[in-house]
Amino acid sequence: MRVRFSGDVVKRLGEERKISERLNNLRLYKIIWCLLLIAEEKPIDSIADLLDISTRTVRNWLSQFMLGRFSWLMGHHYQGRGRKPKLNKEQKEKLYKIIVDGPEKYGFDCGVWNAAMIVEVIQKEFHVTYNPRYLCALLGKMKLSYQKGVFVAAILDDEEHQKKRKEWVEKTWPEILQKAESKQAIIVFVDEVSFAQWGSLGRTWAPMGKQPKVKTCGKRKGLKMFGAIEFKTGAFHYVERDGKFDSEFYIECLKELMAKYTCPIILIEDGASYHRSQAVNEFKEEMGTKERLFTYRLPSYSPDRNPIEKLWRTTKRDATHCKYFPTFEDLRSAVLTAFNKYMADATKVIATMKKLRAEAGLA
Repeated sequence: MRVRFSGDVVKRLGEERKISERLNNLRLYKIIWCLLLIAEEKPIDSIADLLDISTRTVRNWLSQFMLGRFSWLMGHHYQGRGRKPKLNKEQKEKLYKIIVDGPEKYGFDCGVWNAAMIVEVIQKEFHVTYNPRYLCALLGKMKLSYQKGVFVAAILDDEEHQKKRKEWVEKTWPEILQKAESKQAIIVFVDEVSFAQWGSLGRTWAPMGKQPKVKTCGKRKGLKMFGAIEFKTGAFHYVERDGKFDSEFYIECLKELMAKYTCPIILIEDGASYHRSQAVNEFKEEMGTKERLFTYRLPSYSPDRNPIEKLWRTTKRDATHCKYFPTFEDLRSAVLTAFNKYMADATKVIATMKKLRAEAGLA
């Protein structure tokens, strides 16, 4: 097939190819690349093999382009009843609010936006038709990006819960800082975590259109750990657990923690059931009477007030994300390597407490 494109057309296609790459639009990228290969007089079979498409698709794309149905590739917009397909400031502000409020509020049945739905909204609200290619550019300029949602507990919107969090920040936390000073005590944040042998996934850079594949052993065994970080120095302490977390293990961890310090300890924990058992409460009461251990419990769903939660996330990013662990010992070695770095250099631990340390007047 011999088709000749003018130099201007080839130049513009090259520019559009770069734009499609920035937009991460694989289909558009393939269409443009296909046309450029045709302009280079490459055989149709070779083009189809290179782009992993059929020869029929190659011919169809060329036909559509020649008939002007891909005219937007050359920078032409469709006009909406004489109006330019360009939104003014007020229209963009309205569209932004509609998108942020979510598709269900607008009347759609689903909970996520896609390009077709937003195009429909623009057409309905402003009588303007946007091509998806220009829609992506428009949304980017409006500081909107395509993201995966994250689960949040419904209780976070509860007025009583917000009141408890506010009380912790404004009353309990200053009280803890004052007690630490008056009792010459250290503040320690504690938590438990499990690292799965089948690994964990995280975002990384990879070739366009090729999602990174991470091997997994498929085993559901996990490496369980108790961890504690000291607020002032960033000292990190951990205890490995072979079995489930329970009251007996928690008490042993607290005893081991107290053995490391001769001064009183102010313990900050979450509301896990084994933190609240009768045996644990009796132990805490006994240690409190001896002024060895003072316990404060964080409000529910408040990981942002426990910096060790951030340390766990950092560990997963550095030690387990997108990694293959054929054996349990491989997983254990990776995690302990990260932990030993924290123990040798408290910089990363202290970084997790930046906000809390600022509130306490620490550098």
